[in-house]
Amino acid sequence: MAADRALNPSRLGRRALGRRALCRWLLGSAVAAVLGGVASASAQTANPQASDPSPVDPDLAARFRVSLTPRGGPPQVQHWQLRRSQSEISWIKGDGLEDIWRRDRSGIRLLRVLRAERHLIDYPAGELRALQVAPDWQELGSLFAESDLPLLHRESPARPGQPVRWAGRIGAEQVDLLWDAAARLPLRLARRSPAGQVLFERTALHPVAPADWPAAGAGTGDFQRLDAADFGDMADNPVVQTAQALDQRAGWRRAHRD
Repeated sequence: MAADRALNPSRLGRRALGRRALCRWLLGSAVAAVLGGVASASAQTANPQASDPSPVDPDLAARFRVSLTPRGGPPQVQHWQLRRSQSEISWIKGDGLEDIWRRDRSGIRLLRVLRAERHLIDYPAGELRALQVAPDWQELGSLFAESDLPLLHRESPARPGQPVRWAGRIGAEQVDLLWDAAARLPLRLARRSPAGQVLFERTALHPVAPADWPAAGAGTGDFQRLDAADFGDMADNPVVQTAQALDQRAGWRRAHRD
């Protein structure tokens, strides 16, 4: 089932939809379900400024251990991999799902890899706007929106080169964050809601991905490519149904009805 495929990354209401949907997609469908799809306080709708390159994050590669503990259910663990550059951010989520975000003058687009189905799903910038998803480049590449730090309380002193612990509530979530300002990436991020908890723990960090780390999208030259904007004409396609179910778990398809 699509809901089980991944540990699949405010001001509520229509204005918050773009940012909330982005957050749920970034965390992943199962994580978002546990957290109840809580939106960030710095919600925004899709707009051209959402694709602006500032601020600049350092290029890097990282790995995370992701632990999901639903209330009343068994814990789950996955291992995620991030590669981040100024023009591409990719996540390999260890379950056959890969998200590749690319940025150019036209905006931000998403290429999703469904390895089990041997398909690539393309979400052009225009389709993301139609879904009212407002990609925040910094948040895509860091699991947490740095602009939300003022909503938390600093729990440890700021020392050069040392991570800082932040904690507090954002909407209905309790957030505990160990933030690496140099990398602009968490060392540890716990998000709790009445439905459960998700914990991200960074296990590796490199300026360039080691040679033995897989690249997102590798070996997909013979995969079939589908455009998400055409889903309405392919409602009976089982791959489209899988992709749409993942979108719905992320909160996207409620905003885009064919």
